[in-house]
Amino acid sequence: MKNRIFKAAALILAVMLCMQIWCVSSFADDPVYVTINGTQVTYLSTDAQPMIYNSRAMVPIRTTAEALGLTVDWDKDTETATFTSADGSRVIKHTMRSNIIYVNGTPSSFDTSSIVVSNRILVPIRMLAEAMGADVSWDNPSRTVIILTTDTPEIESANFLDDDIIVGGTATLNVVTNDSTTAVKLYYSTGQETLKEVVDYSDNGDGSRTFKITFTAEDDGNTQRTYYVYPGNGSSYYDYKTVELTVNDEDEDDDSGDDGLSEYIYKVTLESTKVEKGDYLYFTVVTTDDVERLRIDTNYSSNHTSVSDYTETSSRRSFEGKVKVTTTGSCHLYIYVYTDDLGTYSDDYRIVDFRGISDDDDDDEDDVLTIYDINPAMGVTTKKEETKLYITTSSDIDYVEIFDDDNERVAYANNTYDEQGNTNVFVVSWTETSTGTNKYKVVAYDEDDEEITESIRITCEASTGSSAPFVISIEPKTDDIESGETMTYIVKCSTGTDYIVIKDEDGRTLASTEGNTTTSGATYIKFSPKITVGSVNTYYTVYAYNEDGDVDARTFYVYGVNTSDPEITGVDYDSTIEEGDDLDVTVYTTTSVSKVWIEDEDDDMVTNKLKKPTDSSSSEYIWEFAFEPDDSGRRTYTVYAENEDGDDYDTYTIKVKVT
Repeated sequence: MKNRIFKAAALILAVMLCMQIWCVSSFADDPVYVTINGTQVTYLSTDAQPMIYNSRAMVPIRTTAEALGLTVDWDKDTETATFTSADGSRVIKHTMRSNIIYVNGTPSSFDTSSIVVSNRILVPIRMLAEAMGADVSWDNPSRTVIILTTDTPEIESANFLDDDIIVGGTATLNVVTNDSTTAVKLYYSTGQETLKEVVDYSDNGDGSRTFKITFTAEDDGNTQRTYYVYPGNGSSYYDYKTVELTVNDEDEDDDSGDDGLSEYIYKVTLESTKVEKGDYLYFTVVTTDDVERLRIDTNYSSNHTSVSDYTETSSRRSFEGKVKVTTTGSCHLYIYVYTDDLGTYSDDYRIVDFRGISDDDDDDEDDVLTIYDINPAMGVTTKKEETKLYITTSSDIDYVEIFDDDNERVAYANNTYDEQGNTNVFVVSWTETSTGTNKYKVVAYDEDDEEITESIRITCEASTGSSAPFVISIEPKTDDIESGETMTYIVKCSTGTDYIVIKDEDGRTLASTEGNTTTSGATYIKFSPKITVGSVNTYYTVYAYNEDGDVDARTFYVYGVNTSDPEITGVDYDSTIEEGDDLDVTVYTTTSVSKVWIEDEDDDMVTNKLKKPTDSSSSEYIWEFAFEPDDSGRRTYTVYAENEDGDDYDTYTIKVKVT
């Protein structure tokens, strides 16, 4: 990932390339254009323009940098421009009218100095392109500097999971791209605005990525529709692919049957018709806009699920929900609708069949094992130094192994480093022996040796000479970091480093060792800064400087426990239920919550205290309750969410009408 960021940062440097062009005048009158991967850079008419000067193409730095999404800082006292990549891992410096540029503190010189036109710096770019590996050419008829990179985003395939749906239905498009793509954008052919932009993806382990785009097919009178999918890298979008979708007014293939609710229910779809016992069956019900909520019963449980949240398009509503499968064999959903006209749930119901299976009923079932996150301790590692990964998995994972590109095991961990709710955290480490971008396979196993696999690429660099600043490694002095704590870190740098500065993800300075005493070794210097950790499970940046102001920047990961105040972020429940029915309540909280329960108006507990969430992610806990109100009428209940120490809690009031 960092290597690609570096190449993205290099793109701005490439744009400053000085091309050998046949030109005899000092300043040519004809305009000069710049394109980056086919997109022309726009320069304001009031700003300096690209030009030919002494047979070199000169390009305004700031305009070009900002067009590529890089940040630009200007020091008017030293007349120095600093360009920083989005993660701070690449810092480029150039002083006006000089012929030297620094990339992470390493200087390079070229044969022509920068010039100043209309108070703007213009720079020749030949040396920079050679240093960064950009592919640059000159198109003489159009007088265009053409910049191309090897990291152009590209779509390998784009396919709808179901290319024939009904109006109001949810369309899901899987887009497979190369690993240079960081975002995909979807356009509908009849409109100009973006239909959907997605930046989340899954790594397929073979150098490709999969983006999932979901959207609701609204009624616009067209049955056959064409969509355009564009891949992007955060600053530009590139060649598109077209995909076709059929959207019908009615679901001609709906085989769920007419059980007396055809006037209300258009379609019921299941994520899978086979679900392992203990897992959830996910469903979507598309109805008319008369339906206010649904009640879902099963043939194996007396509990029911109420669904009142929906998305609405045109004259249709789409309800999404889930039920837990607690048995094997033939199972049924019974779907009831509630409308204002009925004033209650319908007597009729729609039946939907599925099957509950045991672990060994179907070898093709998806594995429930999950790897949530893989976070390197250092954004870029150093050769012959420790590489460490924090791996967050589902709680059913027992151990993990790391394999290199030759399928040789390089590390493993059979003890959890930390357990939080429904997740386990493993820490693995090994010593890098080769520089470059190295691909590794992470394999996580449960107690039955069932496995799930993810991949990660680690960038490894050789340590620089002693005269240049360089961050070799950074480690916390102690484990068990909590947000808000002050921690000491051991930062090892090259002997050419005079001091370091540590900043958080918002660019705030947390520590500086300038003027402080350090520990020196034969080949390195150790710094021991103290920082107050505002946020855990995120990246910070350490900057190493020498006395000339040269700098090397490295990101590092801070793993720990978030001790923020307990907070209830949302509660889902049915505001009206029938007497004798259970009230289902789903509570969403931050991960700082360790206990959740519900009390009535008399402060009596109506549920047990849950000490483990029903479901969780790295940023959220989900707690599910079901209880029967004592009497009919209007009832008020209070949801309590408490932290681990029991000294702080958050509350949420719910009001229910029992008819």
